[in-house]
Amino acid sequence: MIALKVQYISRIIEMKGSEMNFSTLLSALKSCDPDAKLVFMSDGREIGAGYHVTELRHSSSKGIDCGGNIETWDEARLQLLDGAGDSHMSVGKFSAIVSKSLKSIPELSHASLQVEFSPDNIGLNLKTIAAPEPYGNAVVIQLHDARALCKPAQRSALVPSATSGCCGSTKAAAACCA
Repeated sequence: MIALKVQYISRIIEMKGSEMNFSTLLSALKSCDPDAKLVFMSDGREIGAGYHVTELRHSSSKGIDCGGNIETWDEARLQLLDGAGDSHMSVGKFSAIVSKSLKSIPELSHASLQVEFSPDNIGLNLKTIAAPEPYGNAVVIQLHDARALCKPAQRSALVPSATSGCCGSTKAAAACCA
């Protein structure tokens, strides 16, 4: 149980330290060859060549968590349409699209970034985005499934019990359930 708690806390710290935003993404892409192909990977496979950047979106959200805490935050979304073309978009073209968008909507720059994508354009899934990594004559960006988190437990680094949820113990309930 202690090992599980350490893994959970480590994952929370890792996730918090690795939040991507458009500004950070652009900075990372500046060090890459602008002619390199930009390849997004999701669930172990490449997003289809010829993918399309359909939307960059900023929103301000306000919510209440299971502990009764009210928060506001900014979010940025990158929506990708799976492709069926011959070639992946270049790093330079993608960077130009994002840069132009940031000039029009500056709030996109520093908001936490997530990607909306689904293979074969069936449904729509929310993904987290990893830092770009050069790989041969391409730059690869890994997308990972987003997941739900209990914010009070995350803040206090509690490990919810698999059988009782975050409200199952007195210590967890104090941090969590209103």
